[in-house]
Amino acid sequence: GVLLARRPARSLWAIRFEGVPVAAALYDRVFDAARSSQDLSDALDDALAEAECVSRAQPATVEDAATLAAWRDEADLARQRGDLAGAHYGYARVLDVQPESVATRLLDGSLAGAEGDGARARSNLRSVINDAPAFVDAHVALAAFELGANRAEAASDAARAGLSVAPESPGLWRALGQAELKRNAPQAAITAFAEALLRDPAHGETHYNHGVALQMARDHAEAARAYQRAIAFMPELSAAHFNLGVLFDQRGHRAAAANAFTNALALAPAHAAAYKALGETLLAAGRIDAWYANFDRFERHCPHHLSLAAQALEVCAYRGDFVRLSHYIDGLRDERFSDGEPLEILDALQQILYLLHFFDTDDELLERLGHTHDVLAIDVYGEPMPHHDGRVSGPLRIGYLSGDFRDHVMGRMMWEVLRRHDRARFRVFGYATSGARDEWTARYESVLERLERLDALADGEAAARISEDDLDLLVDLSTHTKGARPGILALKPARVQVTHVASAGTLAMSAIDFKLTDRFADVNVEPVRRIETPLVMDGCVYPYRHVDSAPPGLFSRDRLGIASSAVVIGAFVTPLKLSQRCLALWRDVLKRLPGAVLAFSPLHPALRAVFRRICAVADIDGRRIAFVPQGRNAAENQARYRLVDLVLDPMPYGGVNGTLEALDMGVPVVTLVGRRHAERTSYSILKNLGVTDTIAQTGVEYVEIAARLATDAAFAAAVRSRIADGLAQSPLTDMTAHVRHLESAFVDALARRAPQALQDVSAAAARDA
Repeated sequence: GVLLARRPARSLWAIRFEGVPVAAALYDRVFDAARSSQDLSDALDDALAEAECVSRAQPATVEDAATLAAWRDEADLARQRGDLAGAHYGYARVLDVQPESVATRLLDGSLAGAEGDGARARSNLRSVINDAPAFVDAHVALAAFELGANRAEAASDAARAGLSVAPESPGLWRALGQAELKRNAPQAAITAFAEALLRDPAHGETHYNHGVALQMARDHAEAARAYQRAIAFMPELSAAHFNLGVLFDQRGHRAAAANAFTNALALAPAHAAAYKALGETLLAAGRIDAWYANFDRFERHCPHHLSLAAQALEVCAYRGDFVRLSHYIDGLRDERFSDGEPLEILDALQQILYLLHFFDTDDELLERLGHTHDVLAIDVYGEPMPHHDGRVSGPLRIGYLSGDFRDHVMGRMMWEVLRRHDRARFRVFGYATSGARDEWTARYESVLERLERLDALADGEAAARISEDDLDLLVDLSTHTKGARPGILALKPARVQVTHVASAGTLAMSAIDFKLTDRFADVNVEPVRRIETPLVMDGCVYPYRHVDSAPPGLFSRDRLGIASSAVVIGAFVTPLKLSQRCLALWRDVLKRLPGAVLAFSPLHPALRAVFRRICAVADIDGRRIAFVPQGRNAAENQARYRLVDLVLDPMPYGGVNGTLEALDMGVPVVTLVGRRHAERTSYSILKNLGVTDTIAQTGVEYVEIAARLATDAAFAAAVRSRIADGLAQSPLTDMTAHVRHLESAFVDALARRAPQALQDVSAAAARDA
């Protein structure tokens, strides 16, 4: 069929046999073999005689079949070289002589699409299909053209039209699958690719696309098998290696994931996503030197990729390379990092918006990156879905979206809130973006109306599922931390959406109505106010939770090599929080206190070398450092604070959980108040606790307070006494009052953005009364 469509002769005839379909549009004449052999022979003789007469009557031309084929081949080569003008000229020459050639018209139509002439491309391809409806390549080309023009529905229609005349074509099933992927319809894509594989089971790229569809549908086990089959047939397919690595990493198989990402990079040395993913896997596994080496390769091969800049912020901080760190922040400011596909750029922006909390940057940069993210999120994730016309009667319906309904810092922090909601006024739902389960998950299930798992659903499916619950308000508990699903929130499945404080920042998405905060944590200069409106609650925005510590004796100074007379300064933070400004002030504190040591508690033993390196860069003597091991659970981690005399809050990203843990054990926390929310976390906590003695307004005062706590026993005792009083009775620790304040803030949010919901509740209450 493909050969005949190229019109290798001036006239094409066919003999039709019974039961054998003939694509009549390809031929000038069709003879029926059902007649007797003599009749068929006579008919052919007559036709040949007629053709001979016609041929003799026509003037001779040099454009014989061989010449036309040569012209067509030259045009094909020109197109492959990117010489679109040369290709256009070549096809036009053939069409001047052979205007009926559907194959040449097909190529010319595809060329028109490459030249950006969509109208001509679509017209040519459709005319070919009209003249030769059984010409499979034309249907495939039209579907591909529509897909390239981001017309997924039209591409799907084109593929289905082709399948109506050629249902056994694997190429058309593949085209349909790709169109359904573009339509974000993974189940339809799975079906189409499965049909293609029934007809062409050794097609590696189809196995790969089948895996993509399965992965979109969250069927990770089958997706992994599809990628492995793709690699068996096409070992050079780097994308299959990469996606397989992603699946291994999600299932916690870090070594296998690292191997898969390494294989992808061996095949595609400029695969930015593979460098990013491999780096994250290596860091999580504590393979710090391999992480550094991966970044250096990333930098050589993808110097302008935005994902590189995102990883650089973290790598440079861990290396203590503050000069290089400044170079990358300046590059973000000057927009030197712009490479990447839209989804890669969006993912990198989310990582950067989170990481910039750790560094001293200007508001203008944060605002610009936030607005860029907001615009791109709409393009990538789509517009918000329409809301229900009516509202389900009954109390206000609140949902919480989180990947941490489990034994996790955010999960433990929100427990007291969720179990104390007023069930007479609110129906409370949970939506888990992670499939991880433990005893904390069971606790949440016991207090929520329902805890729905969304980890197996694509963003659109998950948003549709949430929308079915007709929520008045959806609360995000992840922002841009690990496990977040901003794609769900972009579709806005609730009337009003609020982001809580998983980080000190925001999602930077106009689909989010409010950012929850309090009157101490945020000030008017926050650039986020231009995207997400602050929702100011009374009290402290950070929920308090008491943790019973393990019995004494688990950690001792003697066993850890800390002198009994030493002043132990708790610094149980990630290396990211050790900014230049922070380290300079901590060094000044150590100079004032010759007997003091900084006590770090790395999450992974391999990070000890990182802390030593950063401190060395800051000119902090390694002998002034001590390491406290991580506990096996929250109670053991709480027991670490028995070693600590005082805690120095880092900057510009202060502590939250670390501050609450220290105060819960009666340990003073010294903080320096800043302008951004990240610099005011401990300030808000201390103000609500009623302990203001350790709040500094300047760096000099910060050092002075720390030195006084270590040297003035009366002052230190007074601070500890005020902490004890605050723990016994203060706005910070009164969690019943905290939840009532939170609920009032939620009602305020609804009054400002969805007042009809409140009116419906009031009307229903009046009817019941």
